[in-house]
Amino acid sequence: MTRAEFLKQLNEGRLLPAYLLLGEERLFHEELLEAVALKMLPSAEREFNFTRINAGTVAPEELTAHLETGSLFGNTRLIWLDEFENASAAIEAVLLEKFAQLPQGVHLFVSALKLDARKKSSQELRKHLPPVDCSQLAKADLPVWVKQRAQKMGLELTPEQARLICERSDHDSLRIKTELEKLHTFAGNNRKLADKDLEALLPGEPEPDIFGLIDAVAARNPCLGLPRLEELLNSGENELKILATLSRQFRNIAAALEAQKRGMTPRILADFLGIKPFVAEKSFNQARFFTLPELQKILSRLLEADYRIKTGRREPRLELELAVVEITAL
Repeated sequence: MTRAEFLKQLNEGRLLPAYLLLGEERLFHEELLEAVALKMLPSAEREFNFTRINAGTVAPEELTAHLETGSLFGNTRLIWLDEFENASAAIEAVLLEKFAQLPQGVHLFVSALKLDARKKSSQELRKHLPPVDCSQLAKADLPVWVKQRAQKMGLELTPEQARLICERSDHDSLRIKTELEKLHTFAGNNRKLADKDLEALLPGEPEPDIFGLIDAVAARNPCLGLPRLEELLNSGENELKILATLSRQFRNIAAALEAQKRGMTPRILADFLGIKPFVAEKSFNQARFFTLPELQKILSRLLEADYRIKTGRREPRLELELAVVEITAL
């Protein structure tokens, strides 16, 4: 099922009791659930009747209680079981047992970036829960999506303007969303933006892919990490700048890990830390690959690398390469 087909069911009042939102684009998961909440719950009820649960951390008995509980106020309750790709076998068992027995008025949305198609539980879920496609758009398709999204906001972009927004946002949908909101605010009642205004409002050329390097570190594979590091160094980035950016992002990941335990959303974390929303969202996504003790070891190793480089105890590039190899082996 496409996202458009899902939204059509929602707007026509034909929403089923349970769905599987499946795909790597977190923004689409967030927006579909936001649309459901706006359509089905009065604002006064959302705090009580819209529950977001992390499938990777929830206890089986807690999930059971949620799935057996009806609406606290009103006639509708929404449950978002997020990050199901991290669910344990016990959580999978609870879901498979309870999804067909939801109380009247309860709607369940199981959200996963990906599922192991070889697992019986995944096959059962896809068989019984209509999957909604939340896959990432291809880079070639992004400019069209940007134009359509801008048009809904009241902005008319030229194909070249849409392409430029994609490039300056590093083809990241969350960053594109933020940039479009900024452009819309600037435009006010105007439907069009001059190229010079767009150029001034957009960020500069995208920075080297520091997030890609962290993803490679998360994969625990130096054969992935070192090539990403080489790309950064060969692009002309200074070793100490890369090191500082790595340290800052791993601190963000540690904060995201703690924020998840406290039930905070990426947007709340962004406001709390004073970072951009897309950075907070990335941090939340990357946090699932690490434990707090692992992050403490990584930050300690990066601090050691900083000391060695600044005191001249080791050549900067070599020390940075060694640090990446060591933290991927943790």
